Amino acid sequence: MSDNAFDLNRPVHLARRDVFYEQAGELIKELSARKNPDEKKEIAEKALFFFHEARQHARAVGRSGKKSAGDLLFLDFLDTAVDNTQSITRMLRRQQAASTEEGPLGRFLESTEISTKMAAHYRRCAAHALKGLLLVLQHADKPYEQLRETALTQMSTGNRTRYEKARSHLSDRLKDQVTCARTSGSAP
Repeated sequence: MSDNAFDLNRPVHLARRDVFYEQAGELIKELSARKNPDEKKEIAEKALFFFHEARQHARAVGRSGKKSAGDLLFLDFLDTAVDNTQSITRMLRRQQAASTEEGPLGRFLESTEISTKMAAHYRRCAAHALKGLLLVLQHADKPYEQLRETALTQMSTGNRTRYEKARSHLSDRLKDQVTCARTSGSAP
């Protein structure tokens, strides 16, 4: 057994990384189907939180002596997912703020016309960033599954059991939150 806590907890960090990543991806895939700006913003914020959590666990995996080049590449990929989701979230927030009749942008500029134009601009920017992120996530499916399968085949039976137990536990906890976000548009 290794003295490195990151080696010892690697199966749990991998499981948590994987579940958070998969759930974030599912939420992002649903964004384009949503029309209500409030729902879109809340779902994007939830996905951003999940991507952040996946990245935190990927960092812990990267601190393990058993890390692979694939683990480090996936960490960089998660940085991309976080950055893109953050852009989407910010544009959706700006759209909301500019869309309101008495919003701060329109009041400051003393122009509801400019505020309306900016709301449309923010909406287009968010849609464009979402389109790019969806493309990246789609192309990540195969390398991600290969990374996950490689990690699982290299684990001992005990560590695979720990991975599956941690994965199942977190999946069950998140299932209710994601279902709630999907049906109501709210992020619990």
